[in-house]
Amino acid sequence: MRTSKVILAGAVLALAGCDGGFELGGVTRKAPEQILLSNGTVVAGAEGWCVDTATSRATADTAVVVLGSCAAIAHSALASRPDVPGVFTVSIDSDEGASPTPEDLAGFFSTDAGRAALARNGNAESVEILETWAEDGLLYLRAADQSAAPGTDPEIWRALFDMHGQFISVSLFGAADRPIGRDEGLATLEAQVDRLLSANDADGTYPQESALVLR
Repeated sequence: MRTSKVILAGAVLALAGCDGGFELGGVTRKAPEQILLSNGTVVAGAEGWCVDTATSRATADTAVVVLGSCAAIAHSALASRPDVPGVFTVSIDSDEGASPTPEDLAGFFSTDAGRAALARNGNAESVEILETWAEDGLLYLRAADQSAAPGTDPEIWRALFDMHGQFISVSLFGAADRPIGRDEGLATLEAQVDRLLSANDADGTYPQESALVLR
């Protein structure tokens, strides 16, 4: 099932990236604000968020791009940083076939399989769906995962939608020592979704300036 496959992959890889903490392991001093995938899609970070190229992964059909604080990734106090500590992941599935609708997704997350897909340990009982709602063709979701990685807030924010025939999942994971409030989390998630959409023109053409290619 396409829905569960993509969401599960996004959850597992996203939390694997979080295991190193919110400094993203200090594995790279390059902090690009956006990258260009081999299929022409641009993944761009909202203000203060940069791409961690060391932990991001992409194939011809799928990608999981990790974004964190530009200052943390670059190890530079002069670089920008977001208002909230945390990690974003952007999961992209370009396989052929229609993306699930917000209504289909909401139904999926109401099931044991849907909650299990969100759980770090794969156990549906670990996840509580706090709220879901559809808006402008997107499904927004807020959930609590009691199996979250150490140092990670159990609360998860996620937006799922179709973009030019690709199934996109944008997830926000906060820090345990500074939980993200509802309004703050929603605003942060919406800013990242808007940045991703604006980086990829509505007519299906993709800008290539100031982008790194991730293959």
